[in-house]
Amino acid sequence: MEFNVKGITFKFDELEKISLTEIKKETISHAHLFHLLPGMTKAILLLRAGDFVEPSFVTKYVEKGLGDVYALNIINKNELLEFKELWSLLKNASNQKDSFIARDKILNKISMDFWENKEKSFLSFVIASFEEFYFYPPIILEKYQEQSMLLYTRTLLTSSISSIAALCNGFVDYFYIKDLYNSSFMLDYGLIEYGSLNYAMSQACEKERNKPGEGIESLLKLKRPESEITTFKHHGDISAKVAEEYSSLFKYPEVIKFIKFHHEKCDGTGFSNGYFYSGMSDAEVLLMFCDYMIPFSEHIFQKGDGHIVLKSYYNELCKMENQYLIPVNKTMTNWESMMNWFLTKYEEVS
Repeated sequence: MEFNVKGITFKFDELEKISLTEIKKETISHAHLFHLLPGMTKAILLLRAGDFVEPSFVTKYVEKGLGDVYALNIINKNELLEFKELWSLLKNASNQKDSFIARDKILNKISMDFWENKEKSFLSFVIASFEEFYFYPPIILEKYQEQSMLLYTRTLLTSSISSIAALCNGFVDYFYIKDLYNSSFMLDYGLIEYGSLNYAMSQACEKERNKPGEGIESLLKLKRPESEITTFKHHGDISAKVAEEYSSLFKYPEVIKFIKFHHEKCDGTGFSNGYFYSGMSDAEVLLMFCDYMIPFSEHIFQKGDGHIVLKSYYNELCKMENQYLIPVNKTMTNWESMMNWFLTKYEEVS
């Protein structure tokens, strides 16, 4: 029997029955979790793969008398372990040569698994990166999930993309990549600092992503409240201010300011500070690339979505209207060149 629950299609024999007490808490779920009603003809989605598992989730259903759930596993645990081992290889590199060897191994696997392969889920890399790098308190994750699941999932994707973009552009310092990851995690936090992300705001974000300069115009045409327009225009500054509260956790706290640049434009007409291309470095626009890579739309982690995230989204970015207004051409070129190079030229360095 086939089920289709909120965009997730699966068969009963793909499910694994597990005890609620077996579910690992305070991390990202490896599987979609369902409750099957008596007769096994209807499934209720309890938690999506990629969602953060709060302790209250398990407590809630245990108190309701639910002992077991059915898991639709999205990732292969060996794949997750391999990515974690590769990040550890970079972390423990004792010199620059070893760092680049680790970089090559990481990018080779990413290129083979997601750029070329159309069967694997990006969730394995998302979880490995989250467990390796994330250092904010749980309240940040909880607020993302409470205010906007769309923004929460998108944040997981952009943060993971930031670590790949850094490697593609020659950054191999483990702690620098870690700081970039956590800066990326706060890119759009300012959108929910004062409330939830409503439909008009999310549409403005997507319009801005597709055609730089259209986001604010969209809100003005819809006659949205001035407070909402101000939040949209200054969300990068708001996000950076929150991140600065945790600056002691950063080895390179200067990367926090990169958050402020992700909606600037080459000609100085971007927001919120009107910087020109000449005022931004290659490192400062890395997070801009990540932000424009990932659309403001619902993402369901499933087998095969890695190719969509790394290649299909990249191809869509290449088609973006007014692309010349954002200074990411070099980052994009390096991204595509590295992905293709590892498919055709790379020989593993032992």
